[in-house]
Amino acid sequence: MKIIRNIFAFAATPLAAAAAYTLIKTFLDFTGKSANVHIPFWVGILAYIVFQIAFYKPMRTYVFGHELTHAFAGILSGARVKKFKVGSESGHVVLTKDSIWITLAPYFFPIYTFAVIVVYLFLGWFTDIKPLYPYFLFFAGLSIAFHIALTIYIIGIGQPDLKVYGVFFSYILIIAVNVIVFSLLMALVFPDEVNLKSLFTEMYYNIVHFYMFLYEGITQVVTAFKET
Repeated sequence: MKIIRNIFAFAATPLAAAAAYTLIKTFLDFTGKSANVHIPFWVGILAYIVFQIAFYKPMRTYVFGHELTHAFAGILSGARVKKFKVGSESGHVVLTKDSIWITLAPYFFPIYTFAVIVVYLFLGWFTDIKPLYPYFLFFAGLSIAFHIALTIYIIGIGQPDLKVYGVFFSYILIIAVNVIVFSLLMALVFPDEVNLKSLFTEMYYNIVHFYMFLYEGITQVVTAFKET
């Protein structure tokens, strides 16, 4: 089974790369064209980076969100939470069932960013939230930087979660699902700039072109090898 997962991950690597490229390019394109509107978002990202470098890594906060995401993913999958423990550097949650989505959920679901979005939309039921949009962008940027920076950090120091289904397979799956999740996030945070249909259509064409390019390259190499 591990071999099959690795073969699948290897075959899906171009897909994940092309999709990630499209997402990043789209994000940089529209933020660059209307930079003044998105300044609070970039300030939020920079604020967290400066905070982590100048002060400390808020690991307990991250670990709590990490384990809570495991728990939420388990509950949504029909599991029950039997134990929930959070420490300053690590945590542990025991569920009545497990799956690949439960195991890897914290690596592609920025729970604090979604909490910021939920709070912002909830306030829209009671007041005009347009004046609050700059503050929303700031906390969205702050929470995204928090999630990305500390997720990369804990992956770098080694995580048992990634070994359950194979490290390589887990990496590719995490990248691919992150592309989908962050596409949805962009549509929620920047609703006037991001059209999901257009974004996913562009991803599709870039993925197809990437595979065609690889196929043509491999064909040329094989042909040249046969002629020698």
